[in-house]
This record gives sequence, C-alpha cells and structure tokens, in this order.
Amino acid sequence: MKIKNLFHLLSVALVSAKAIKEEVKPELPIFNLESGFYKDSSVKLKIKTSDPKAIIYYTTDGSIPNENSTIYKKPITLRNKSFQENVLSAYKGVDPYEDFIPHEKIKKANVIRAMAKYPNKNNTVSEVVSKTYWVGMNRKKLYGELPLISLMTDPDNLFDYEKGIYIMGKDYDDWVRENPENADVVYYNKIGNFNRKGKKSEVAASLEYLPGDRRRQGFTDNVGIRIMGGVSRTFIQKSFRVTYREDYGKKNLKYEILPGNMRSDGKGPIEKYKTFNIRNGGNDFKFIVFRDHALQTLVRDRNFETQNMDLAVLYLDGEFWGVYDITEDYSDHYIENNYGIDKDNVIIIKKDKVEAGVDSDIDLFNQAMQTILSTDLSVPENYAKIGKQFDIESFAWYGAFNIYIENRDGIFQNNNWAMWRVREPVPDVLHGDGVWRMMLFDTESSAGLNRNATNYDVATVLDNALDPTSSLSDRIGSRLLVAFMKNREFKNLFINALSDMRNIDFALDKVNPLLKQLDGKVRRVMTDHFIRYGYEEYIQEGPTNHYANQFYIFKSWLNGRSTIFMDYLAKVFHFKPAVKVTVTSDSFRKGGFTVNGGKKVFTEKYKGLYFRENVLYLTAVPKKGRTFKYWEVDDCKFANPDYSVSRKYKLKQATVGVYPSKGCKVVAYFK
Repeated sequence: MKIKNLFHLLSVALVSAKAIKEEVKPELPIFNLESGFYKDSSVKLKIKTSDPKAIIYYTTDGSIPNENSTIYKKPITLRNKSFQENVLSAYKGVDPYEDFIPHEKIKKANVIRAMAKYPNKNNTVSEVVSKTYWVGMNRKKLYGELPLISLMTDPDNLFDYEKGIYIMGKDYDDWVRENPENADVVYYNKIGNFNRKGKKSEVAASLEYLPGDRRRQGFTDNVGIRIMGGVSRTFIQKSFRVTYREDYGKKNLKYEILPGNMRSDGKGPIEKYKTFNIRNGGNDFKFIVFRDHALQTLVRDRNFETQNMDLAVLYLDGEFWGVYDITEDYSDHYIENNYGIDKDNVIIIKKDKVEAGVDSDIDLFNQAMQTILSTDLSVPENYAKIGKQFDIESFAWYGAFNIYIENRDGIFQNNNWAMWRVREPVPDVLHGDGVWRMMLFDTESSAGLNRNATNYDVATVLDNALDPTSSLSDRIGSRLLVAFMKNREFKNLFINALSDMRNIDFALDKVNPLLKQLDGKVRRVMTDHFIRYGYEEYIQEGPTNHYANQFYIFKSWLNGRSTIFMDYLAKVFHFKPAVKVTVTSDSFRKGGFTVNGGKKVFTEKYKGLYFRENVLYLTAVPKKGRTFKYWEVDDCKFANPDYSVSRKYKLKQATVGVYPSKGCKVVAYFK
C-alpha cells in the first residue's frame, strides 16, 4: 500500500511539472468569415478574441503582423482588390531574359494576417492567423474546378534586394562584379538570389489550400518555401518547394493534396507528404504549363517512378500568380512514403550528384555504372548478373518513353534524370533489393515544345544515342543504351517498349481524352496567365490565341507522332514494315492478358503494330475462380525462349512469345 501511494505521489508530481513546463498558448484571433470567394461587392470582416483587453494587430500585404502593424478597431471592409495597382507583379529584376511587367491590373485577393497581444497576460502574443478573401469574384466562372493555393509571406522574403529569393538581386550584382563578362552570359545561365539552395534559402510562409472539390475541407498550414528547379529558376514565373517542419508547425502534411495518389508499392493511398512542389511547368510555363503533367500521366503504369500532379491556381500575397502543377517531390521521404522504406536507407542520384543519402553513395552509383559499361553484355550470363544491380526493364521503358516524346532535355542529353535504390537490402519489400531504378521528371522539353505542329516526324534522340560520331554519344543515357543493345534479349525488350509507347501508352484513344480533360481545366485561366507573365511577343499575339495555338501544337504533335513512329523504327533497325497483331480472349468474363510484361490487363480486344523480326510477349491473366487453358494463334507462330520458332499452334504456357506476321491473331482460352 505504501509503495502504491508513493507511485501515486510521483505521478502527480510529474504531471504537475509537465503542466508548469508547457505554457498554455494564447488564444488565437477569431475571424467571422472563412477564407474563400464572396460574390458581394464588399464584405465586413470582424476579428475578435474572448479577452476584451486584447489588442489585435493585422496586415494586408502578406507580412507577419507585429506591434507596429495596424491595430484592429472596427470591422474591415473588404472589396475586390483587382482594381488596385499591381505590387509584386510590378517588380523588375526577376527574369534575366525580359523585364516583363503586366500591361494591365491582374486579379487580386485580400490577404489578412492577424495576431493578438494580451496585456493582462504579461503581453503574451498569439500565433498568427492567415486568411484569404476573393471579394466580388465568381470562383466557378474564373477557375472552374481548379484548386487554389494562397501563399502568404513577408514580401521582403521574395523581393528584397539582399534577402529576396525570387529576384536577381545582390547575388547577380556580385557575380557580375567578380567578372564583368558574366553580364553577357546567356540568360538562363545567369546567377541571382533565385539560385540559392538548401535549407538556408527557405523562408517561412502560410499556405492556404482550397480544394477543387467543394465537398472537401481545405487547410491552412505554416510551411517553409524555397525556389526550386534548374534553368526555370531564371523564369519570371518560378516554382516553389513546400516543406513541412516542426519548426513551422506540422511535421508532415496529412491531407490528400493529390487526389487519388496511390503508393508506388500498391499498398493504398499516400497518407502524408514531407514536401511537395508548386511547379510552373518548367520550360512549358510560357506555352500550356501541363505538358509534363500529361506526358507523365500517360506512362504512370510503367516500371519507373512518375510524379503525380494536380493543376492549380496560385495567389502570392494576394496577387494572381498563374497556373501551376502541384507535384510530388522526389526525396528520401518520397521513397519512405511510397514503399515503407526507412528514409535513411535511401539513395537518390540526380544527374551524377547525391540528391538523397550520404556523399559516399556516389561511389556506389559510379561503381555500378562502370561495371555495366565495362562488361560484355552480349554474354547472357553477364547480362543476368547486371540485372541484379540495375533494373534493365526500368531503363528500357524509361528510354523508350524519352525517345517517343523526343525529349531534348533528358537522360540522352545527360539532363533531368535520376535513379534510386536502398543502401542496404530490405527483405520482403518491393524494390528493397538494392537495384538501381529510374525516376521520371521534367519531361516537358519535348512533344512539340518550341516547335510547330508538323514537327512530329523529327526523331533525333534515338539516332544520336546510337551514333558513335554524335556529340551526344558520350551522355549517360547513350552509353547505357549502346551497352545494352549488344544483348539480344535487351534489344527485343527495347524494341517492344518503343512499339508499346506508340501502341498502348500513347494510343490516341488514351491521349486525346486526357488532353481534353486538362485543356478543359485550364483554358479559362490561361488568358489571365499570359496577361500576368507575357512575354511581349505573346501579348502581341493575344494571350487567348497564344494558348490556343500552343495547345493545338501539342495535341497535333502527339496525334501525328503515332502515324510515323513505327516506320521510323523500321528504318532505324532495318526491319520490314510493322504488321497489325490482334490479341483477344475467348471470353473476357473469364480472363484477359497483358502485353510485353506491362501492368495493364486488357479486358477487350487489342490491336497493335509490331515487327516480324521481334518477339511479342503475351501473358494470360485468368479472373478469380477461372483458370487459363491455352493460347491459339492464326497467321503467326510461337517462339521459344531461345527465339526458335515452334510448329505448335497451341501452347499452354501462360506467357508466350509470338513472331508477328500479317493478319496475326492470338487468342487466350480460359475455363
């Protein structure tokens, strides 16, 4: 009994000590209006606390309120600020290419940030409450179903000469002072404050998110933001990386900011984000913005990492900042959240540099690449051995994708590529085997960008990769491809991957509905987007016409590419013209099939173009409660694994190889 009483006293003492240590947070100011759109020409905003002695300070420019800010004394009348002069968008020295300033007043919202000071409580101050109000504006008419993001930060964090991360600023002047010739460097290689990287370049901000689906609740969080990207850091419209830290408030975002985003290991939806990007579309910001979004979406089922995205409209300190894509951010946390792998066991190499991991991890990567490039991969045993270090199929499909879209800024130019692996193998976890795998990002310098609608027949990426005299033959993508092409199995795989990019991933009945959907989301906003960002030549063309013309080019390019690609491959590989192969099931209620190891299970008749010289692989997939019986072919022949032709026209193997020929039809039978 005495021991029990002692424990009780100790418990009470510990709880009391904890209570003393933990200060009660001062009451937050209470707003009578929630963030959002108000159709009335004006609204009255009231701010209060339960303490009549409290002093409420507020700001309207995005800065953090302090005791020098405006004191709240009576309801604030909020009106449509779009008729007021531009402030942030009037700054020059943002883009080395052109000092574009909008020719007209852009759309604006009211941003109110407030805190309360309590004289009766030792002058303690509350945390800041931040809200955004679009007054006299119709959300549905302006933005349809697009989500909105309101970023609020002290304007000096972005535009101050010395510390502003959005401008050329002091860093540019210092850089030119060191070497006056730097002033003549091409604009996208110029250095400015916007080149600052790492945590030291991060500034505090408040982020409000209004979902496109009005039935969902949005959120407001304190976060860190920094400028992200490569060349796009120099653009007038810049991208932001958003980071959650306990220093700001929450450790992670636990919200479905990318609706329907599933884990890469297939184990349900993504439940949290440490970081995400608010991306400007990269090189596509001055054309249609969503080129990378569309291209990555079309290959989401392939065996390399892709980024999920969602188009949104951004307001920065209350000013319209254009169309962006909320985008997954590749990091050690990304792998942890997608595969359940400890982030400290993750290595990401991005363009020959350690993006995640420790400095010595580059040695692991270099050793793997050196082994691949110094090994005779025509020998099957060597090829199999390399497959235990490097995901060959991942590279084949990744390379095929870049070639199909004619990516002029990807792995075959030694730009915008990344690979990942675990440092120490993790048993029984998908991709926990320590094998290097591909990660796809920034694909927009392709598919007609900076070209015309008839440019779809230009195909130089594959030619340059395979040409030993090309200036691009020494790039990592080219070197890997040439090494692997010496192996017969890889060549067959790669040609099938190229074919299926055309037949499946970029099938026009898949491409055109997606483009229609994305265009439908943003077309109404793009006039305002180009009014905000220009450039002058697009203003002269007419912002509405400029977007329409650029969308037409993208759509025409993808539709045209499909018409010429197989003939192009036949020329490169010295094949006869491709033939149409039809694959079906005796009953799709009983089962379907996959093509060339893809994830998609076909549930209706499939037709695609393939080469007589290359084995096409098909796998039967019975439905639950059904079993596979056999494959049957007409006007084509089965192939054994060693590529010799079998005379049997019925095979019971679930996966079979077929040599295509004209009129080829393959049927899977189930029971």
